[in-house]
Amino acid sequence: MTGYPPVRPQPDDQVGAGGRPDRAGPAAASPTTGPDRGRTTAGRPARAGRRPVAGALVVGLAAAALVGPVRPATAAPDCAPAGGQVGTPSWAQQVLAPEQVWPFSQGAGVTVAVLGSGVDADHPQLRGRVGSGFDAVRGSGPADTDCTGQGTRVAGLIVARQAGGSPFAGLAPSARVLPVRVVDDRAFGAAPVDPAVLARGVDWAVDRGARVVAVTVAADRDAATLRNSVRRAVDRGVLVVAASGDRGGDGNPVSYPAGYPEVLAVGAIGPDGRRWPKSQYGPYLDLVAPGVAVTTTQRGEGLVEAADGTALACGFVAGAGALTLAKRSGTPRSELVRLLTVTAVPGADRTEYGHGTVNPYGAVNDQLLPQARPAPLPRFRPADDRPDPAVRESRRIALAGTALALATVLVVCAVALTLPRVRRRRWRAAVATAPAGSTSPAEPGPPVQLFDEPTPGR
Repeated sequence: MTGYPPVRPQPDDQVGAGGRPDRAGPAAASPTTGPDRGRTTAGRPARAGRRPVAGALVVGLAAAALVGPVRPATAAPDCAPAGGQVGTPSWAQQVLAPEQVWPFSQGAGVTVAVLGSGVDADHPQLRGRVGSGFDAVRGSGPADTDCTGQGTRVAGLIVARQAGGSPFAGLAPSARVLPVRVVDDRAFGAAPVDPAVLARGVDWAVDRGARVVAVTVAADRDAATLRNSVRRAVDRGVLVVAASGDRGGDGNPVSYPAGYPEVLAVGAIGPDGRRWPKSQYGPYLDLVAPGVAVTTTQRGEGLVEAADGTALACGFVAGAGALTLAKRSGTPRSELVRLLTVTAVPGADRTEYGHGTVNPYGAVNDQLLPQARPAPLPRFRPADDRPDPAVRESRRIALAGTALALATVLVVCAVALTLPRVRRRRWRAAVATAPAGSTSPAEPGPPVQLFDEPTPGR
């Protein structure tokens, strides 16, 4: 029996962009090899002049005797294609304006755990900012590869650095991302998220020093294990940010861990500022962020211009949390949540927009936290009553006008009363002259006694 040695995967540097095999030589599928978990190139047959035919036969016979006939490997599903180039900043960057925050904070020293499909650590704009991570689905192994691209997109919104003339950058380019795979990248979106796997990922991230945990996928049911893991993270001062989910138009169920009161639940808005119709909402929602037509990093290389989902909004809020933590070292988790919520730009409806759109600049620079004990207030003293000159002038005019109006009323009343009488007298004076021929004596006569006898002749 003749043949070649067993099929071996190519080294990572021989895998082309997007996980596709190199052009040289025939390609054969192999299961989950290489950092992209996509299609890779199988071993090539030896060319004439490079390997003796007899040697190849001997090696092939020995391999066949040891491992048996080589069977075709199961083909892995195709991964998301690599991205392209983008020349202009997206609307999300214009709204959040990270370049205004960078003079104050770039997230240095803060580790953000991204729970999703993994992160492509070899992306040019992410290289050096992504750790090996943990595969919580399998219980072991790294998560620094990403087939579906979901986790890479979220990580780019947090720590991507400008490179190769690209105008895109994450909110906190000096922070670090710790990828945690909590969903099988081959069946992403085909099966519900397991709360137990989410809990395992949260516990691992907290034990590895993550200050911010971004849960970019949502479970459709509550579970004690997940609830306990979130409570443990909160007790250790970790900020847990979770996407509200993408089923707003499909019954709008409550998702977890976003539904827990300890978690900062995040929904998505579009360029018009309105809630994305698929974004889940409810009284548990805390913040919203751009999540429609967002430009971000794509697995393999390059950028994608039209990414949608509440996972992206979760990444923006996690990045804002990293910026705030880097600026305010030692800030308690409760105060961090307060900063992110009270500085948000309010929306029209508390149920659909929470406290509003995240505002990284406001959260970093708002002076809500006193740096020292506040000084006591001085004893209260009533202020002197010194009205404004304009107020005094308005009062003077009002009083003069009132007096004038009162005088006018009095004159009108007097005229109304006297005019009819004057007309009756035909406009003559009111005092009459004495009547002519008056017989009134000049002097009064002697007094008359009532009981005296009358004198004759009188």
